[in-house]
Amino acid sequence: PNHKEDEARAWYGRMVLPPTDAVHPEHGDTFGNIRNLMIDAAGKGEQTEKLSLGCSSSQTARNLEEISCQANSIYCWSRCMSILEEGIPHENYCQEERNLRLDCVNPRNQTYTGGHGDYYPACTASTENATSYPKLPVYQEIRDPDICTDAAYNDFAKTDGYAHSFDLGPSIFMWSVVDGEVDGRLVFDGVFGFLAIGHASFAGGPHDAMNGASIIMALPGGDYSAVTGLDLSLEPNINEYVISHTASAFRHWKEPVSGASTSSYEIEVVENCFTAIKFKTSEINGIPFDLNGKNDLIWSGNNQDYYAGYHGYGNRGTFVVDFSSGEAYMKRDEGHNQDGDNRNDGNNQGGKDVASKNTSDASSMFSSWSTTSLLAIICISLCM
Repeated sequence: PNHKEDEARAWYGRMVLPPTDAVHPEHGDTFGNIRNLMIDAAGKGEQTEKLSLGCSSSQTARNLEEISCQANSIYCWSRCMSILEEGIPHENYCQEERNLRLDCVNPRNQTYTGGHGDYYPACTASTENATSYPKLPVYQEIRDPDICTDAAYNDFAKTDGYAHSFDLGPSIFMWSVVDGEVDGRLVFDGVFGFLAIGHASFAGGPHDAMNGASIIMALPGGDYSAVTGLDLSLEPNINEYVISHTASAFRHWKEPVSGASTSSYEIEVVENCFTAIKFKTSEINGIPFDLNGKNDLIWSGNNQDYYAGYHGYGNRGTFVVDFSSGEAYMKRDEGHNQDGDNRNDGNNQGGKDVASKNTSDASSMFSSWSTTSLLAIICISLCM
């Protein structure tokens, strides 16, 4: 409605992100996959129907963003990045001094076209567009369904011998407190690309407190290279790491914590099916667990490639655990105890039947929403 010149119009809205594994009632796909499709299309500058997945009725979407970077920086990885920080002294250096082109590339010398990845300004002659990381010999989508069954996972994920457990969706964390240490096991319903758990960044770093986090991380091989990935002919290994505060790519923090006691750390694998890591410790990277209070933890897993790279939107999470009482909940639910929250009251629970129930509850809860409400946070800046 119209208002007077000395009046201001205010607007208030609450945006809610549906669970990544909940299925959209109209599109028949998960919200996580729909979000990935939209982000990928927007990053590539595509004007396709993918951008309209979050729009109601017959409305369409347009990308209105125009990028203009300052001097000595170029548009790279969805933002303006300084060329000076990459050792390139000025914008004409690549062409004038090296007869090359200044472009945005990844460590495999492929040029940026959009989406997620590890990119930076560089002098290059490459004309190859960026591709996904090479896949594991057996990755998640081609697991043998006759071997990697729900029953097999439930058996692998048994919580016997542990006092508490918490369902994280594609993974389950179980633990006991023994002699002042956390005896823990993280089980992942995924093939072994990597698996990690640890302290969330105490500074509340970017990417859901990932940057700056101290973690226990298992890798399926060794001799890591950002160009060729992990050498899978070498033995799997498990160590402590500190994720860089400023750079997410593994190449920036690939060296394990020196002197860390890892003798209790173990890797368990049902080959080409499931992965787990076990540990018994009172601290990670010298940072002790609070055995009488709440702990902010982070986990992630990769079931696609051997580059210790991106985990995907569904295979990660930040959660809160009280090791003594058994209370646990996702960090996003802190301060809330509403129906649909994935929250433990301290009772032991685990197995794929629990994960399936949570997904089902989330799907039914969200299916009553309109398309506009469900995807408003994804499309709010794109839909017209």
